[in-house]
Amino acid sequence: MKKALAHLAVILACLLVLPGIPGIYYLNKTGAFSGTVDAVTGASMDLPDQPSGNFFVLINTKNHSDTLGEWTDFFQERPVGVIMEDINCLTVRGDVTGGQLADRYRARLAENQMKVRTEDGTLVVSRAEEGLADVIILSEEMADFYDYTGAFARSDMDVIVVSSTEESEGAAQ
Repeated sequence: MKKALAHLAVILACLLVLPGIPGIYYLNKTGAFSGTVDAVTGASMDLPDQPSGNFFVLINTKNHSDTLGEWTDFFQERPVGVIMEDINCLTVRGDVTGGQLADRYRARLAENQMKVRTEDGTLVVSRAEEGLADVIILSEEMADFYDYTGAFARSDMDVIVVSSTEESEGAAQ
């Protein structure tokens, strides 16, 4: 009988401890006991700086016919509400400032709402010319280098010009 009682006590102790292990693991110990718990602070992050220069954002209007105005305002850094649509963005490999701008836009959206993929420049321009890209962000230098005139001329591609310089950067923020 003693063995059965000891066995039962061990089982009960395990049943009481096991559910508490995930709670201990995920508990914000310093915030919970200091009284400075803030639900927003943990989710806040600094917005990356906007790189200086001229950029092009190409939006496939077939994919975003209902929300084109909202996305246009978003990419021009105008205030917008919640956009209930995901986008897939392409950037050109080697276009550092274009990638930085894409990261800035991604930081302004909900997590996983904007997926950014970097590809070879020839593939990106080919996708743009065939209308197979969702959103493309690239610098003016890369647009000139890979000759995006065919993509800019497509009727189903909306081209947004984003300009920023060192002087206007402080005024825009």
